[in-house]
Amino acid sequence: MFFGATFLFGQEAMTNEGVIQLVKSGLSEGLITNIIRQQPGTYTLGAMELVTLKEAGVSERLISAMLDKGKTPQPTAAAPTPGTAAAAVGAPQIPGMGLFYRKDTGYFELISERVEWYTGGALKYIVSAGIVKKDVKGSVAGASSLNFLRNPMEIVIAPPVGRSITSYLLVQLKGEDGVRKFNVGPVSKQSGVAKGAIPFGVEKVGENQYRMVLPTALGPGEYGILGIIPEDPEGTSSKMYTFRILL
Repeated sequence: MFFGATFLFGQEAMTNEGVIQLVKSGLSEGLITNIIRQQPGTYTLGAMELVTLKEAGVSERLISAMLDKGKTPQPTAAAPTPGTAAAAVGAPQIPGMGLFYRKDTGYFELISERVEWYTGGALKYIVSAGIVKKDVKGSVAGASSLNFLRNPMEIVIAPPVGRSITSYLLVQLKGEDGVRKFNVGPVSKQSGVAKGAIPFGVEKVGENQYRMVLPTALGPGEYGILGIIPEDPEGTSSKMYTFRILL
């Protein structure tokens, strides 16, 4: 075991496969964490890779250490042709600001839907950092999103000017009476996650472009990414980028 760890320390850079080998070798989580922090690392941590790491027994603590270390350096991508989905080489080639999902080698925009709030002045209770100060409820019309995604999915967020990546909340939608309802509340002291929200991390993949990183793949169902609008304190309108995960 000592020889294996010493051998790995002599390598130029750790990778996803190297971490999986260390886990399977039986080394302690604390030692592997130290190796990740001390060794040069080129990690690929998209949605597909995260699923592979979890299935191989890599803990969330180790994945967090890999995220902290940084992702694999990517070559500079050529500018995309306006109005087309370009090949996904290097930084995602997306046509502008918004939310985009990957399909094959291209990125396509998620369709947004209007949120109807059941809680008066709802956005008074959600600050621009995505912190919820009071339980709020809302819905989007219709029984299903028009965006259909399959796992492993990849979503890239390019916030508009003046909006932070932290102003987005991921929630699961529940169908009822022909609409999809959701509710979110204050952050739980135990989990550190807003009530009703699904935790996710991000990795910067381009200028003002962030890929969503989920600890586990989403199950089949309806979901929405709520884009907080700080300039609308009364909460009379808001966008939600919805999608449906298929089997």
